[in-house]
Parts: sequence; structure tokens; C-alpha cells
Amino acid sequence: MWAHVLLWTPIALTVAGVVLGLGLFAAADADPTHSSSALGYLGLVVWGGLAVVSPVLLGSFIAGLVMLIRTRG
Repeated sequence: MWAHVLLWTPIALTVAGVVLGLGLFAAADADPTHSSSALGYLGLVVWGGLAVVSPVLLGSFIAGLVMLIRTRG
């Protein structure tokens, strides 16, 4: 069970972060007023957070993959 958690959690977090960042960029681009520029910066912060956390996510994914391969073998 832990192998699946370690495998799918980083995938879900990465997909959610990318979709959230793209959504914030689209919302900032759709509104021409200056008050929506904060959404674009928030999107950059989300993607920056993904870049910082990506080694941990990759390590979790690899550990889950190794655990899954060892249980099947």
C-alpha cells in the first residue's frame, strides 16, 4: 500500500501545481486591470515551490517505484 502512496502522491501534487499555476496565469491574463497582476505572481510562486520541492517529489516517486518492483518480483 505504501508503494502506491509514494508513487501517486508526487504525481498528483505535480499535476495539481501545474494546473493551479496555469489557472492563475490565465486569470491574471484575462483581467487587464492592474489588480490581477498578483495572480500572475502567485502562479510564479506556485511554480517556484514546485521547483524547490521537486527533488523530494522525485525521491518519493523513485522509492515508491522501487518498492513496487520489489514486491512484484
